[in-house]
Amino acid sequence: MQTSAAEVTTTDADVGDIATLALELAKANGADNAKVEVSRTEGRSVTVRGGVPAERKFQLVSEVAITVYRDGRRASTSTSDLSRDGLDAAIAAALHIAAVTARDEAAGPADEAQLASDFIDLDLCHPADVALDDMVESARRAEAAAYAVDKAIAATNGASVHTTSGVSILATSRGFMGRTPWSMNAISATAVAAGERERQIGFWSDAARNYESLPSPDEIGKTAASRALGALNSRSVPTQTCSVLFEPLAAMSLLREFVGAASGDALYRSGSFLKDRIGAALFPEDVSVFEDPFVKRGMSSRCFDGDGISVSRRTVIDRGVLKGYFLGLYAARRLKMNPTGSGYGPHNLEVRSEHSDATDGLQSMLSKLGRGLFVTDLVGGGVNRLNGDFSRAARGFWVEGGEIQFAVSGVTLASNLFAMFGGLRSIGGDKLTRGGMTTGSWLIDEMKVGGL
Repeated sequence: MQTSAAEVTTTDADVGDIATLALELAKANGADNAKVEVSRTEGRSVTVRGGVPAERKFQLVSEVAITVYRDGRRASTSTSDLSRDGLDAAIAAALHIAAVTARDEAAGPADEAQLASDFIDLDLCHPADVALDDMVESARRAEAAAYAVDKAIAATNGASVHTTSGVSILATSRGFMGRTPWSMNAISATAVAAGERERQIGFWSDAARNYESLPSPDEIGKTAASRALGALNSRSVPTQTCSVLFEPLAAMSLLREFVGAASGDALYRSGSFLKDRIGAALFPEDVSVFEDPFVKRGMSSRCFDGDGISVSRRTVIDRGVLKGYFLGLYAARRLKMNPTGSGYGPHNLEVRSEHSDATDGLQSMLSKLGRGLFVTDLVGGGVNRLNGDFSRAARGFWVEGGEIQFAVSGVTLASNLFAMFGGLRSIGGDKLTRGGMTTGSWLIDEMKVGGL
């Protein structure tokens, strides 16, 4: 059994004072402007393997990240020493680094007019009132449920339960200070199914702001085991072009590729196939993508971004047309565009189709697929954001006549994201939310499946 702990140096009430002090010290040391992020986090986690607690962790961590701006230059440092001397040393180091960096016209804190001023309660903080022994019991239940599904579950890589809560403060020398109390709780399990000559791994997890909102440990364990069992006796298929259905988790991988290509770093650094595409048709007309930072208890909800800039509800894809990017302050300046409050990334994206129906569950989507590949897992990288070329290994099932025939592995999917997004024939009603994304399954009309 492993146990670890980190000594806490602040209380929740202290973090605001530390942020204020750090800003004062930055100014006193010669910074023109500064940005400070202070966080205090308390976390507990347990892992059970073979019915026995394999790991218990308890952490109390306080840290500060400081960004200084002087003479058009920028540099950042971080420290867990939140004493006055510790902050002074971190600021001195940052200013020393800034002195040897190149001038950057895009560097600098947000202007006052861009800063958030409306801080609504998003109900993000629900510290878990659960004993460590109860967490161990939940992990043990998840693992036991996986074993109980079938005797072919020969082992597990363990089941884990995590609870984390804390408070974060962002403050800038332009007068902004925002406090975010938060919590995150999660449960996961990994099952290993054994066949005659193979072993397949199945994983399942979920997370919630409120511990009581997590699914039951039995559900997590059973789902992990079912995914491992379903992959047994897999085979490849001949290389061909066919329709492909992505289950919701796999579809989220495609949505992340869209987000990556539409984000500031890709747009101004390495280039993106979506650059200068605002107003262009990207998806079919029935498809829209909405962003909502204000979802109560949402895993990506917030009132301001990493520069203190206000966030807002918006339609990123409107009836197939790209309406906006995901831009933090620095990227927006580099691109000579307005920031979108995306300094921490996107907020609670939801993909919708005017043609989707709540009855469009898995069986309905398999019927729409007819003949082709049903993808449950995508493996590895293989996307060229410059031109949108897509190539990734996949695992799933072969479908004929709308019915699953056998498990498939050892295949590679190839296409181009332009073609894939434009060829999104249907979105299922089997919606799933993970992190800051919500979508049903995606049926894409044509992709190349590389196999035998």
